[in-house]
Amino acid sequence: MASKQAYQQKLEAQLKEWDAKLDVLSARAQKATADARISYENELDALKARRAAAYESLQELGRRGESAWEDMKGGVEKAWDDMRQAIEKVADRLK
Repeated sequence: MASKQAYQQKLEAQLKEWDAKLDVLSARAQKATADARISYENELDALKARRAAAYESLQELGRRGESAWEDMKGGVEKAWDDMRQAIEKVADRLK
């Protein structure tokens, strides 16, 4: 089983990757027509809120003790999977 520190590093790397993807998606949205841009910006705002929630779960994970972090690992993984799917959905629409 992965150590808490290794798991946190993995999640931090994923956050950085998502930040880069959100920047790319924001740039693509700016090139869209006015009506489409509004829709994309709303979706991007929702993604940014999810990203903030993911960051908060990472912070909470860091505050947990070495034995207690395993308890929240399942919830964190579900939240991260939901975020990944949401980014992919928006990215597909902005192609």
